[in-house]
Amino acid sequence: MEDKANVSAADVVQSEEKYVKTGPQPGFYKLERKEIFGYSMVDLAMNLVFQSVLMFITFYYTDVYGLPAAQVSLMFLLSRFWDAINDPMMGAVTERLNPKKGKYKPYILWGAIPYAVVAVLAFTVPEFGDAGKLIWAYLTYNLLNMLYTFIIQPYISLTTVMTADPQERTKLNSVRMTFAQSGGVIVALFIPYLTEFFGKDDIASGYQTTVILLSVITALILIYSYTTLKERIKSTSHLDPVKIKDVIIQLTTNRPSIILFLLFVGVYGFNTVGSASGIYYITYNADRSDLVGLFSLMNVLPSVLAVPFVPMLVKKIKKKNTVALGLIIAAIGSAAIYFIPVTAITLMMIAKGMASVGYGILMGILWSIIPDAVEYAEYNTGKRYPAVVYTTIGLGIKVALTVGGVIPTWILAMVGYVPNATQTAEALGGIVFIASILPAFICLVTLIIFMAFYNLTEDKVERIMRELAARHQTH
Repeated sequence: MEDKANVSAADVVQSEEKYVKTGPQPGFYKLERKEIFGYSMVDLAMNLVFQSVLMFITFYYTDVYGLPAAQVSLMFLLSRFWDAINDPMMGAVTERLNPKKGKYKPYILWGAIPYAVVAVLAFTVPEFGDAGKLIWAYLTYNLLNMLYTFIIQPYISLTTVMTADPQERTKLNSVRMTFAQSGGVIVALFIPYLTEFFGKDDIASGYQTTVILLSVITALILIYSYTTLKERIKSTSHLDPVKIKDVIIQLTTNRPSIILFLLFVGVYGFNTVGSASGIYYITYNADRSDLVGLFSLMNVLPSVLAVPFVPMLVKKIKKKNTVALGLIIAAIGSAAIYFIPVTAITLMMIAKGMASVGYGILMGILWSIIPDAVEYAEYNTGKRYPAVVYTTIGLGIKVALTVGGVIPTWILAMVGYVPNATQTAEALGGIVFIASILPAFICLVTLIIFMAFYNLTEDKVERIMRELAARHQTH
């Protein structure tokens, strides 16, 4: 009798003749242009909301919604404790279920409208008292994060059933991240200017109307993209349902996955801190609230331009050194802001753009590394649970949101920040520290950890995949 665990560990190819192959290895399929476009559009759509949260929700809560910075900081911190439960649970559910329309892609369709609706609610100021508004913020913020996880975890696992070809995966993720960062560009342009256009003297109404527009676009894109995606490789993980023990083993014995978790904490933490602090820095330190849109744009546009160069960098200097290059550039650009006078607007924008280039390189390479950790996990444990590995990454992003939400708001509270008022020298010093030194420090610590402990080279991954292919052929 065939061993059940071995069946669940291997991805069984549905039909070798049905799709165009890129090589003789099992699962090496060529991705269609329409499919690459549709897959990438999912991340653009998700980022219309995610980047709104990343760039503006901290400022929205303190300066528009009216919550004290200390309360916002506590809310962000407590929310991450729930994520630590919810995210692994979602990963386990994804592997246990086997929907008729596909292993992973149906979640994009199921979550599209709820995600859009809750995004609007999160940017709505209810007619409640202080306690009621705080409860509303807790509920809508956490529900939005849960729906983000509901869609994004299965979505990023999709690459493992679309193709097993590393080059196709790298190409797919490079295009995807170009689109994802483009979503950030749209947010940077639309939120500041449309908020003012729609809101006029009512900025809260301006935020709500703008997010309604972005949320409708998000839902429509997600529904369309669902129709373009193909799962070519059949996952059988539901035949051997993932148990809590399996999750613990995967999360504690997969060294590359653990290091990638820390890498995602660092990279997204850097970006979250830089994005959230930018609006405070340009509004209060530079005293140029009219440049919030441009400064936000420089936080994302250069990253979009950098992503397409990542495949070339990977060919020349390999994945690990490409990550290092991105972290170094991001750190230099961020640190430079500290030394540039607030009146030197052009230099300030250049420094912000440089940090964004570094982030773009990181976005182009990070997601193409994760499938390597999936292959290693199966090689190491004999079981293939992509969603569990991706749960680790999802938790890294959520921890990064904590770093980007808790630390800046805690520092703002410590230095005596007062919304919509002239700031003290101590408060201005705290803001510039958050906008420059803190993100640079995060990059440097991340660089040291990654270069010292990440040990999956391209050659090692190739050997692992050959070994896995041999195992699959014997079962």
